[in-house]
Amino acid sequence: MHSIKAASQSETEVGASLVRHMKNAVVLICLLLIGGAIGAQADHLQLNQISVAAKPTDGKILNSKLWPPLPSYESLDDFGRGYFPRAVYEEARTQKKFDLLEITYSSDGLPVRGLLIKPKASGSQKWPAIIFNRGGNGDLGRITDNGQPCGGMINTSCLDVADLYLLAKAGFVIIASDYRYQGATVKRDEWGGIEVDDVLNLVPALKSLDYVDPERLYMLGLSRGGTETYLALKRGIRVKAAAVIGGVTDVKAWVDARPEMGIVDGNEFIDGFAHTWPDYEHHAEEQYRARSAVYWADQINVPVLILHSRTDRMVPVTQALRMAEALQEKSKVYSLHIYERDGHPLPQNREDRNRLIVAWFNGPSQGGQ
Repeated sequence: MHSIKAASQSETEVGASLVRHMKNAVVLICLLLIGGAIGAQADHLQLNQISVAAKPTDGKILNSKLWPPLPSYESLDDFGRGYFPRAVYEEARTQKKFDLLEITYSSDGLPVRGLLIKPKASGSQKWPAIIFNRGGNGDLGRITDNGQPCGGMINTSCLDVADLYLLAKAGFVIIASDYRYQGATVKRDEWGGIEVDDVLNLVPALKSLDYVDPERLYMLGLSRGGTETYLALKRGIRVKAAAVIGGVTDVKAWVDARPEMGIVDGNEFIDGFAHTWPDYEHHAEEQYRARSAVYWADQINVPVLILHSRTDRMVPVTQALRMAEALQEKSKVYSLHIYERDGHPLPQNREDRNRLIVAWFNGPSQGGQ
């Protein structure tokens, strides 16, 4: 079924190159089958055919430590204080029912940092879990510490953690990857390339936790994390349902609409698509399409909830509308909700946004209870 909710006046609800610092990794780059043959003359480079040989330790949680205390509300800048009401943020900052952990887990033999939010006392209960895919690129949007004071646009990690706590409070374990681009490789971010493996490898990480119900795994992506979500679904990640907030679904259209970001030729956070995507000079179009879910909606085989703001200045609402149209054309299960006025992650409609996400994940058709 396709759920599209109509609008009210106040709220509308139409509902480089491959990272090479890994040691002894076997990188396989496959070209699209043409006439049943694989050859160097293939016309298209399929992103989901770029992979690293699986390691037996993929998804193993190597270590964990307590997350540092969230900074006080007063220490947030205007951006941070505008993102959260004081009471909501302070509840997340002072709560005692969940452990917030920084984890390091294995992905393609590499140590990758991430976040785990789990109940302090899980008892014998098996909890459903949400894989969260963050937005941003390079150090921008990082969940773990990027060395900048938290609470402003450059470091939103404490805001993300507080937001994710609210979903944990609704009855979920939360896990998130910070992707493999760290330290010397941070600017080599491929933005929908090899780091998709880091998302996929969160599934075995969750399955290793005895308090997680492996049959009730879900996925949530924000902005660039929406791209990661669709790519993971394309590659067959075993989740019951997904939700995307402000997601990028046509990467070329998005960068053309935002040339000031410098995301193609590089900026202070990343070297840029032209310098990190394999053979960009000759295969740019294929690389864009391989990262753009509007072109392969037929490969999205789990129910998807699409949330966006009509006034989103970071990712135009047309990205959501086009994705819904593509899913509709392929008779896929989805729901589209457009808010009349809000920011990129929908902070003004946080309560309703989370209500829709939880209801979507808990719906009987999605495997919830």
